[in-house]
Amino acid sequence: MAIYAIGDIQGCFGPFQQLLEIIDFNPGKDTLWLTGDLVNRGPQSLEVLRWVFRHQDNVEMVLGNHDLHLLAVAEGFGKIHNDDTLMDILNAADGKVLLDWLRCQPLMLSGHGYAMVHALTCCRNGVSTRR
Repeated sequence: MAIYAIGDIQGCFGPFQQLLEIIDFNPGKDTLWLTGDLVNRGPQSLEVLRWVFRHQDNVEMVLGNHDLHLLAVAEGFGKIHNDDTLMDILNAADGKVLLDWLRCQPLMLSGHGYAMVHALTCCRNGVSTRR
């Protein structure tokens, strides 16, 4: 059994699948830790979300800023940007199921002696720096 951490898939389903082949990911015994930003930027956000949802028994994940943006837009608290690639999810027949599941994902994950978050913003003297 292996645990793999993968970050920022951002709707790039093809490269994500290629990476899983390279590491020889076996959903029957391996676990993926996904560091957020499953969606947006790439052309296949819906496919990424569907794959992770189907394999949720072998995936641990945290939400990233693009995932949170999708949820905000879906709830009417954000607006689609010109370069967003989220409409397929919002218009999908299974979109509500996927969004309801995504809404339940954590911001932080811990286990096996590790902790994982998508990104950490620190403030020093009122200046925000990204780490």
